[in-house]
Amino acid sequence: MIIEKLHTIFDFETTIFCQKNDVYDFEIHSIKPAAKNFQLLFTDGLAKYVQPVNEKFEQFLRIELYMCLPEYWDLSKTKWPIDWLNKIGAVPEKNKTWFGPGDTIPAGNPPKIIDEKLKTDHFILSDPILFRGELSGEKWNDSSFKMLAVIPIFKKEFEFKTQFTATKLFEKFDAKNVTELIDIYRQPVGRKKFMGLF
Repeated sequence: MIIEKLHTIFDFETTIFCQKNDVYDFEIHSIKPAAKNFQLLFTDGLAKYVQPVNEKFEQFLRIELYMCLPEYWDLSKTKWPIDWLNKIGAVPEKNKTWFGPGDTIPAGNPPKIIDEKLKTDHFILSDPILFRGELSGEKWNDSSFKMLAVIPIFKKEFEFKTQFTATKLFEKFDAKNVTELIDIYRQPVGRKKFMGLF
């Protein structure tokens, strides 16, 4: 279902199978759109689970998750995006809960840094930012599910979100041009005094 939809939006020849979650019956695939500097890693089948949302959030009854990675990343060597997307994708059905924009997930218990270069230890879910036009809005209105981006965030960003709300953190992202495209060199955003940078 999702692959067919992505074919109507992005120009790509093949879909690469990455991993299957046998317990919760979804798969993870990746695509590299032609002439683009990114690749998409996404769940396929997560939308079979109907999330227990109230009427206010009915648009999130069914979701699929994705990560946006640099085009040059070799997923056979840099495997944490696949492994974490698999773990995060299982959470709603496993815990009989639901995911929406602004929800955060720790990278382990206790949280651990996910990559030696990208010193993040949490994830936040977001409506599409870089792909607002492609993966939401009019092009997505005829779909039976919503796409949510999985964005790695720093501990200090998680603490900022906890104190000031996800909306405030996304405002900081917007001001610093932080999107779902993962940048292993980016720095934490937030109020300088709060973030402890000075």
